[in-house]
Amino acid sequence: MKVDELRKEIENNSLKNVYLVLGEDTYLNNKVKELFWNYIPESDREFNAAIYDMETTSIATAIADAISAPFFSEKRLVIITHPYFLTGDTKKHSIEQDVNELIGYLQNPSPDTLLVVLASYEKLDSRKKVVKELKSKAEIVNTSSLNESEIRQYLIKYCDEKKVIIEKRAIDRLIQLTNANFSKIMNELSKLIIATVNTKKITISEVDGLVTKSLEQNVFDLVDFVRDKKIKKAFELYHELLEQKEEPIKINAILIGQFRLLLQVKILQKHSYDQGSIASTLKVHPFRVKLAMQNARKFSNNSLKSAYLGLAEIEEKLKTSSQNPELLFQLFLTKYAYKKWFFVKKD
Repeated sequence: MKVDELRKEIENNSLKNVYLVLGEDTYLNNKVKELFWNYIPESDREFNAAIYDMETTSIATAIADAISAPFFSEKRLVIITHPYFLTGDTKKHSIEQDVNELIGYLQNPSPDTLLVVLASYEKLDSRKKVVKELKSKAEIVNTSSLNESEIRQYLIKYCDEKKVIIEKRAIDRLIQLTNANFSKIMNELSKLIIATVNTKKITISEVDGLVTKSLEQNVFDLVDFVRDKKIKKAFELYHELLEQKEEPIKINAILIGQFRLLLQVKILQKHSYDQGSIASTLKVHPFRVKLAMQNARKFSNNSLKSAYLGLAEIEEKLKTSSQNPELLFQLFLTKYAYKKWFFVKKD
């Protein structure tokens, strides 16, 4: 189920006994935790609501709480976080967990307790008995990253609830600047709502003025400047990043990754892969694939290959020599930007 479905269950007071919250999105995980926490009346929480971190607390302690009767309350809430024993994690932890405690509880859960297992992971190890038992007995809440369409719908609904108007172009820009990272989007949106408290309207100007560009976004701009032959702007932006104490090798690594993605997308498109298939094959967020598909059309295969190899050469020099990173980038850009084949729209 999605978070909105969980909210309806809470509003209708039709909650199950055990929930497994599975997904990596920080904002959605915090929202789910907040929904469960607020389900217990504030006056009852001191003795009837607790959060147990499996990195520092034994599962036996959490289960002992779960089987205890609520103290002058209808329900007891037990939230388990960082359940590493549900994953394929093989590193040693300070506490060795006895998962049989959880398995035993799942086979006969307390009707007066709401047990929530918050698994902020991409996936669990489905071979494990405890995972099989949990998935079969728990109601699963999905907090995986939202796709672009879901993000847009959520933003519009959220702003409507806050009685704030957000322009379509502002949404486009917000998604672009945050690389469609939902948690980042919601953090930035909170700032935008506060900043527009008088106008109650978020425009693209507010987004451009208030949303901080990530290093990745600045590097994407570098690629755009190369594509559009804005060499001076590319030099200036690279210099600004160095002035901001960004590591040259990190900037170069992101550039390599971006040109690699453009090349991969271009090749897969030639084999009739659509956006969803490319995202699944490359394990990349669909929004990044969408942008790459738009940009890849403006480069030839040869130009992308040469840019990738040129950046790889810079990486080797950054690691093995003391040459000036800014000079290396300028030489690379000058060499590749003025080749006639670099800016062709079709191969």
